Amino acid sequence: MRASVFARTSARDGYDVLRGDDKLAFVTELFDVVAESYDRLNDFISLGAVRFWRWWALLDAFARGARVLDVGCGPGNVTAYCMYTHLTHMAIDCTGVDCSGKMLKLARRRCPGATFIKGDAGSLGECGIESDAYDVVTTVYTLRNFPDLERALGEMYRCVKPGGKVFVLDAFPPRGAFAWLLRLWLTFALPTIGWLLTRNSKPYAYLANSIQKTATADEVKAMLESFGAERASVQNYWPFGAAAKVVAYKPEL
Repeated sequence: MRASVFARTSARDGYDVLRGDDKLAFVTELFDVVAESYDRLNDFISLGAVRFWRWWALLDAFARGARVLDVGCGPGNVTAYCMYTHLTHMAIDCTGVDCSGKMLKLARRRCPGATFIKGDAGSLGECGIESDAYDVVTTVYTLRNFPDLERALGEMYRCVKPGGKVFVLDAFPPRGAFAWLLRLWLTFALPTIGWLLTRNSKPYAYLANSIQKTATADEVKAMLESFGAERASVQNYWPFGAAAKVVAYKPEL
């Protein structure tokens, strides 16, 4: 029996080489593997910064009664934030989409009663996501895992109502005078810590490589503008621009 795409592909090639269905299969199995330890290890590796960036960035992202689509929802952090913890008073309706069945199992356990759909970010229509249907379409810490980044962003933009917005929060390539320090952390410390805690360094070597080689926040902004988005902006977060928020609006009809 032939090994799975994830088993036979190195962490580096998982990001540098794979595209399309092979990349989707690799990423799906990767997140199935790390699902149970995903949040705990991310908090540890980032010294809590991942949780803080998400809390801060989402704090004013939604209007009361907003209909939200979270693409690459993972274990349901955005849905939990909107509907079960911080923004329960806002009456937000959040739907999550993810390719990993094990991540969705965790999301459903965390957010009973919320809607979660298994699907590919590049083919949202195939899982019943309609055009012009959501006030906000988000993706948080998942952008670099999409098999086709431009296609996925185009799908997200398609799903936003006129006047609504696409909201991206992610780790981006380090920048600035001390970016070398973060590169050292990503290249050496992150896979080592992943191995010590899970005895599997491959997902975290992939993560380190993907962060350093993904599109920049400004490139993501430019892609959204190419679809017709307006009022696009980038906000970088400390340290070293390691994370950034990209927001872009679909014009009113």
